[in-house]
Amino acid sequence: MGSAIHAAGLDVGYPGPHHPTTVLSGLDLDVEAGTFLSILGPSGCGKSTLLRVVADLIEPLAGEIRVLGETPRSVRSRRDVGFVFQDSTLLPWRTVRDNVRLPLHIGRGSLTRPIEDKTEELLALMSLSALADRFPHQLSGGQRQRAAIARALLGEPRLLLMDEPFGALDEITRDRLNDELLNLWRRTQTTILFVTHSIAEAVYLGERVIVLAANPGRVVADRDLKTVKLPGNRCSREDPAIVATMAGMRAALEAAS
Repeated sequence: MGSAIHAAGLDVGYPGPHHPTTVLSGLDLDVEAGTFLSILGPSGCGKSTLLRVVADLIEPLAGEIRVLGETPRSVRSRRDVGFVFQDSTLLPWRTVRDNVRLPLHIGRGSLTRPIEDKTEELLALMSLSALADRFPHQLSGGQRQRAAIARALLGEPRLLLMDEPFGALDEITRDRLNDELLNLWRRTQTTILFVTHSIAEAVYLGERVIVLAANPGRVVADRDLKTVKLPGNRCSREDPAIVATMAGMRAALEAAS
């Protein structure tokens, strides 16, 4: 299916008064298109920073980063990357429908690919049609996140970046949205990079899980989960093989902290 992400010797950081602060150092990573990749790591290891450099929100200090075979800037200009944050970032004065439709009205002058208005289709896909005329304050946390996902999918991105999107939700709602997200991924085969602090969530969702260590941020564990899951990335949270995998990822995470 080709490569979605290729990083080689990647250094990423932020400017400082005397020298830049390096968050990721010498990072090598290849992600095949269509993969659901979970990313674990302690706070400050560069999980969110990795998503931001892929999305062309920050530039690397050194090394190479290719997204869908091109520069991150080229991909961003076509809206081939969608981003979902922990906070749904919905505009409070716009209805759910108008929030989902927002990408049609911003940055149009810089787009190199037309975006079709599939708002109603996405509202139905995310079970939001009956809520389309409500405002964000009239929604539950899970409903707001579904609206944020629908907005991110409006341009039919080939790559979806998700930065702890369910971290603030209760466990039952989180589990339900995990299942909805997996069903969405199976239908679209969009490449997903999913950052989480939850080992259980990372293992349940991911076809593959990587663990980053901090100071500097780097990959210290990389586990292919296809061997412990059924086809279509299906599993039970109570499956002994999945429980054992979670324990192994916990050990890797503790070693990285």
